[in-house]
Parts: sequence; C-alpha cells; structure tokens
Amino acid sequence: MSFITLIAAGLLVPVFYKNNIFIAKLIAVVAFILSAYFVYTNQSLSSVFPLFVSDEATKLMEYVLLATLAAVSLSLTGFERPLIAQMLFIAGLSLAILETDNFFVFIVLFESIAIVSYILVANIRNFYNAEGAVKAFIAGAVASGIILLGFALFSFVTDSFTYNEMSVNGKFTLIAVAIMLAGVFYKLTIVPMHAWAADTYSQVNHAAAAILSGVIKSVMLLAIFKAFYKFMIAYPIATVLIFSFFAIITMTLANFMALWQKRISKILAYSSIAHSGYALIPFAAAASVYSYAGVLYYAIAYIFMQTSVFLILNDLRREAGVKFLEDIKGLGKRAPIHSFFFTVQIFSLAGIPLLAGFLSKAVAFYSGVDAGLWPIVLIAALNSALAVGYYAWIVKHIYFDKANSNSTIEISTGSFIGQLILLTGTIYFGVFAASVFNATISM
Repeated sequence: MSFITLIAAGLLVPVFYKNNIFIAKLIAVVAFILSAYFVYTNQSLSSVFPLFVSDEATKLMEYVLLATLAAVSLSLTGFERPLIAQMLFIAGLSLAILETDNFFVFIVLFESIAIVSYILVANIRNFYNAEGAVKAFIAGAVASGIILLGFALFSFVTDSFTYNEMSVNGKFTLIAVAIMLAGVFYKLTIVPMHAWAADTYSQVNHAAAAILSGVIKSVMLLAIFKAFYKFMIAYPIATVLIFSFFAIITMTLANFMALWQKRISKILAYSSIAHSGYALIPFAAAASVYSYAGVLYYAIAYIFMQTSVFLILNDLRREAGVKFLEDIKGLGKRAPIHSFFFTVQIFSLAGIPLLAGFLSKAVAFYSGVDAGLWPIVLIAALNSALAVGYYAWIVKHIYFDKANSNSTIEISTGSFIGQLILLTGTIYFGVFAASVFNATISM
C-alpha cells in the first residue's frame, strides 16, 4: 500500500500543481504520512511480494525518508513545483530498493531511481542549470553502463540473486564486484568518480540538489550496503583495502577542495563528497557488529542535515540572490531564522556534539575501531577537524561580518515548518541513539 500510495499521488499531483501548488503540496504530504502509516502497519511491498523483506532498520530509514521528503515538499514554491511529483516517485522507488532482498531487483530499482533523478535535475531555468543537468546525465549513463557490465559478469557465476543465497565464490565474482563498485562509486560521489557531483550539486536548482545529494544519496548508501554485504564478508581483505583507500582519498581531497571555494553551493558540494568518504568507513569495517549501525546512522543524519542546508540556500538564492560567501555577510541580522537553521545544520555537518552529525560519525568511526582500522579512523578524525575550518568560515560570515545590504529576508510558513522537521530530526538523533542500535545490533 505504501508504494501504491506514493505512485498514485505522483500521478495525481501534476493535475494540480500548475494552478494550485497548495493542493499539490497537501496531496504529497498526505501521501507521505499515509505511507509512513502503512510502513508502520507492515502494509508495504514486503507483505505482498517475496522479493522484498523489511526489518526494523529498514522501517526506521523509511520513516526518516518520508519525513524528510514531506519537509522538502512544504518548502517548494513557484518554479520548483514539478519536483513535488518527482519526489513522490523517488519515495516509492526508495522504499522498494530499501526493502528488496534480490540483487537483480536492486539493479533495476537502482537504475530507475537514476532515471527519475535525471528528470529531477532537468528542472532547468538557465544555462548554468543545464550544464549541471548534462553532467549528471553523462556521469549517470557511464555509471549505469559500468554497473550493468559487472552485473552481467556476476550473473554467470550465481544461481540465485537473493542476497542470502547468492554465490560469491565464483571464478569471476571478485572481478564482477570490482566493476560494479566502480559504477556505484559514481553514484556515491567517491573520488576520483566525483567531479560530476562537485559541479552538478552546485549548478542545478538547489532544491533538486537537496534531493539528489541529501535524500537519494542517503537511501543509496544503505541499499548498497545491504546489497553488497555478502560480498564484503566473503572477501574481507579486499573489502578493507578497497573501501579504506577510497575513503581516505575521498574525504581528504574533498575537504581540501572545499577550503578554496567561494561559491557556497560549491562548498556544500565538496562537503557532501567528503561525507561520502566518512560513510565508507563502516563498509571497510563490514566485519564489525557495528557496521550496519554505522551506515544506518550516517544515512539518517546525513539526510537531515544535507537536505536542510541546500533547501535554505535555495530560499536565500530565490529571495536575495545569495550565491557567494560575500553574499552571506551579516546574514544573521538580515535573515535570523534562516541563519539559525543553517548554522545548526552546519554544526551538525561539522560533527558538533548533541547533533546527529556527531553521533553518526562516532558510530561510523567506532565500527572502524572495532574492526581494527585505527589508522583510517585517525585520518577521518583529522579530516573532520580540517572540515571545521570551512564550516566556521561560513558561520563567521553570517554572524561576525558587516552586511552588504540592510534588506531583510523573510521565511515562508512552508519553509519554516519544513526546516523545523529537519531540525527536529538532527537534534533527536544527536541525543538519542537507542532506536538505531535497537534496530541494527541484532542483525
């Protein structure tokens, strides 16, 4: 019922959003709430089709996903109204990919979400948006080709695609998995497959960037871990070497690149890439009992904070033309509510205690420690300290520099409610970790 509700709402919304965006947003929010109810009452795909299963960790991520998309829906206005329907389709496909227990279905859904994401970034208003959309499409097409090549090779060495029954000892399995991971790393914006994201996240409409970098990446992070878990356990040495190497170069390069950026969206784009590096630590530590908790916690925290900062930036761009660091000088006085939400989420991205970003890093890093990957965790901790530099620079511009303009920037009721939902999630999961551990520690 949850999947059907979202798809039906996605088909219904376009009838209304051109003439009455309020009704379109209301339909979307009601669909997200109903879907959460159906997930709670086990009326999801796993209750109907044998290729789907659901556990407490999956349900928790689904609640977070639906709450986040409801918040995004409330924040949209004007030019962004087509995104409402696209988000409903993304939500339905995301629930499916989170619940699937079949590698073939995972690949199909993976590519389906990619196709909807291309439509998402095609919400073009100028040449700058168009360039970002084209880069996303080209990178996605390349990644899809690589993934399908690896999957075709793997299909020759396994008799079943069910996660628990897949054969991972075939002659070409390791080669097939390596090829598929190369494509997956494009989607997760892992260095050196990251260049498209650095441009796309900063060039497309910022509301679309919020969904692409915050929502879709978080869903993919957890779905990929579940899909590749058996491979990672079967090849522990290769898992540690591959994921540790890419985690180190991704977080390090992205953080250094972020330090030199002047465009705020570019800083947030490189910040997003750096967080992909941190999120690979639980993958490298797949043998740890805390690895699943580390991935889930990181996906939950990241979806709240990354979605929030891009949505705020979208508001500021639309209302005041904010693009560069110079534009946010004195923003604390001009837009106090936007500044408050933005600052708290920036602190969460930086890993300040009592916010979700801190606990998610702590759990992800601890999974590395538990697996004996001390050097990787130490490098990640140093990178986190480095990242504080550009986050603090943003906050300094907001509160301690003189404003370039005296005009005030108001926040709409929809944006305020949406940001309040995202802030609640960031604070709740920054203080209470029991729900994540209870959902994963017995897996």
